Formats: sequence, structure tokens, C-alpha cells
Amino acid sequence: MASCTVAFSESSIDMGVRIVATKAGDRLDFDGGVQVIVTKGGEGDISHNDGGEGLKVGKRYQDEDTGIEVLVTKPGAITLQCNGKDMQLQEPKKTKSAD
Repeated sequence: MASCTVAFSESSIDMGVRIVATKAGDRLDFDGGVQVIVTKGGEGDISHNDGGEGLKVGKRYQDEDTGIEVLVTKPGAITLQCNGKDMQLQEPKKTKSAD
């Protein structure tokens, strides 16, 4: 059974497979040492599935329905889900050319 831990300030709470991410700055720890930081809060159940393409450090994922966004700080071979739906990799923001 997979587990997830969310840390609020100086404490950690083991909430089993699912947690409710409600504010930016929350740290979410998953099996295998995978860790993400919530960069945009919202209400939704964050979970994961083993496998997939895996998560890479520095990549951001979002759930369009809830608005939750996370930043990967420790990589791993999992797929993030919010309310049972895969979270989508965010594309880098385009900046104007300095030409």
C-alpha cells in the first residue's frame, strides 16, 4: 500500500494514501523518497500511482480542475494524481525575445 506524508510547518502528519493540499508551501512526501512542494493551493486529494514516466526535479505539475500546482523537489518513478486524475506537466512559460 502506498503512503504519503504532508508536512505543515515543523510537524509531519502521515495521512495514508491521500492528503488534502490546501495551501502553498505544504511539503508532500511519497513512497520512495519522492517529494513535491505545493506552489498554488486548492482543495483536492493528492495521491500517486507507481510507474509512468516519473517525476524530475524542477518540473511543475498542475490540476486544472482544482488549480493545485506542485514543484518536484525529489524525483521518482511515480505519476501524481489529484482527485484520481493524472496531474499535467506544466510547460515552461514563454518569455519575449530580447531582439
